[in-house]
Amino acid sequence: MKTSKHLGSTIAITVLGFVIALIIFFPIIWLTFSSFKPRAELFAYPLHLLPSKFNFDYYGSVVNDGLFVYMKNSLFLAVVGTLITVLISASCGYALAIYRKEIPYVNKVFAVFLLGTLIPGEILTIAQFTVVTDIGLYNNIWGCILPVVTTTTGIFMYRQHYMSIPLALAESARIDGASEFMIFRKIMLPLGYSVTVTLTIFSFMWRWNDYILPLMLLSDQSKFTIQIAIKSYIGTMAVDWSSILAASVLSIVPVIVLYMILQKYITGGLAATGVKG
Repeated sequence: MKTSKHLGSTIAITVLGFVIALIIFFPIIWLTFSSFKPRAELFAYPLHLLPSKFNFDYYGSVVNDGLFVYMKNSLFLAVVGTLITVLISASCGYALAIYRKEIPYVNKVFAVFLLGTLIPGEILTIAQFTVVTDIGLYNNIWGCILPVVTTTTGIFMYRQHYMSIPLALAESARIDGASEFMIFRKIMLPLGYSVTVTLTIFSFMWRWNDYILPLMLLSDQSKFTIQIAIKSYIGTMAVDWSSILAASVLSIVPVIVLYMILQKYITGGLAATGVKG
């Protein structure tokens, strides 16, 4: 009786999981199939999921418009921005965790970092634009990278993970003559690989989908990111929905590929950040 009841609950949970997954992925499925529809079918009634005939013309059109150039710009922004973000977050998280008992007020400094999360990012855009312009990075991809390389989320994740590691490990390395940089690079950073992978995925998605800063700072079309390129298909008199759909499908491919490669580390990374020291 107990076995059949357990089997029934397992089946129910599994079915519920599939239903939730279908609800989540249905917009992406609809987006993908709609990108192959002729324009006349996009708003035809009644709506139907599959196109009457798969049309690849719009993919060729957006590629000829230079979509791969825009994707290359976004890839540079996402990869370089992610590398800097991970390095800064790991360094700050290490310092806030390892020196919490050696340096007074370290925990209060971390509290100040957390207070920064209460400020909406949109409030800072005018200040960011002013600073980036003053230092000569307007219409430069680096102007979109540098203002957002620090993230409280990344610092919090690394700090929580490093707090779960005994301080005796760092103290033993110091006794053996290791420098602080060597302790960080050869001991602590490898121990936080799961957090590194998790933050890499999140940061890459944030940078790849960034819209506000590139829109404000990039005026040269050859430097546009993929999000700005998609927006350019919205004209004053009409919207090229077919090109938007095709470009949107191509724009999500790098994020999906990255996630599929690294997704097995996400659970471990999030679990590691929830451990108190």
